[in-house]
Amino acid sequence: FGLARKVLNLFLRECLYNAYLQQAFDLGRSEALLELPLDSFTARGVRLRSPKGSVPRWLGVRKLTPEASKVYQARATELAIEAGLDRVHLDLYYWTERG
Repeated sequence: FGLARKVLNLFLRECLYNAYLQQAFDLGRSEALLELPLDSFTARGVRLRSPKGSVPRWLGVRKLTPEASKVYQARATELAIEAGLDRVHLDLYYWTERG
């Protein structure tokens, strides 16, 4: 579930970022629906910005359950709203914090 979902989310995000595809298929309409691609870096970004215990412990993308994904995506939505973004874009911020 987790790995397939991450790959699909990355693909859809890259389609959104491609100006030709975005224009041809009016992908801007789907921007708010796209998820944060979850992996150890993005999960860490969400966890660091969340109250302790409010998101499940990260066990890895291959062990991600639909229930845990739902919690992470809901929190990512809240964080994105606070930042004035759609949650799909948080990936770019959290990946740069990898240090």
